Amino acid sequence: MPSVSASPTRLKFWGTRGSISAPGNGTLHYGGNTTCVELRADGEIIVLDAGSGIRPLGLALEKEFKSQPIKLSLLITHAHWDHIQGFPFFAPLFVPGNSWDIYAPGKLGQKLEATLAGQMEYNYFPVTLDQLGAAIRFHDLGEGRFTIEGVQVTAQYLNHPALALGYRLESGGASLVYSVDHEPHAPNPVARPGEPPTHIEDRRHVDLLAAREVREGEGAAAAARGFGVQP
Repeated sequence: MPSVSASPTRLKFWGTRGSISAPGNGTLHYGGNTTCVELRADGEIIVLDAGSGIRPLGLALEKEFKSQPIKLSLLITHAHWDHIQGFPFFAPLFVPGNSWDIYAPGKLGQKLEATLAGQMEYNYFPVTLDQLGAAIRFHDLGEGRFTIEGVQVTAQYLNHPALALGYRLESGGASLVYSVDHEPHAPNPVARPGEPPTHIEDRRHVDLLAAREVREGEGAAAAARGFGVQP
C-alpha cells in the first residue's frame, strides 16, 4: 500500500481556471481544468476545491492506491460551479471503503450536503449523492481554526458574492494560504464590525500564497468590480 506518511510535503495544481473548463492550445501552459489543488502533508491528503481538475486527480489516486482504501479531506472555498463541478466525476467516491471528510462554508447559508445533492439530482446527473459508495462526513464551517491530523487549518471569510472561505494551512513550520475568488479592495459583506482584515496578516507570514481570478486588459478592474474576484 502506498505510504502517504513517508512522502515529503507536496503541492500539485490539478486545475487553475475559473468559470468553465477550457481545454485547447490556448490553455496548455496552466491547463484547462477548473480549480483543484492537492496537498500532501503529515501523512494526509488534503484537496482544495473540486473543479474539473479533481477528475484526473481521482484517476491518479486510483492508479496509486489500486485496491487499497483512500482516505482524504476536501476543503471547498465556496459552492460556485467551477469549484464543485468535478465532484460527481471523482472516481474514488464510488468505491466502498474509501472515506472523505468534506469541509465548506455553511454556518451562514445552505448546508454543503444539500448543495452537492442538488447538483447530483437526476435532472442533472444519473447517480445521486446518497448512492455513492464512499463514506462521506460533511463539516459546515464558519471562521475559525481546526486540525486535520497534524495540519493546522485557519478559515477566514473572503469577499465574494457567494459565501466563501479562504484557508491557511500550516504543517512542519511551513504555511500555505489558499485564497481564491476574493476582491480585496471592497468591503467584505460578512466582515464583523471593528475587526481588522486578518487576511492581510496572513500574507505577511506565509511561505506560499495561492490566489486566482486575475483579470487583465484596459478597464478590466472597473468591469470586474463587485464580482468578488481579484481585478
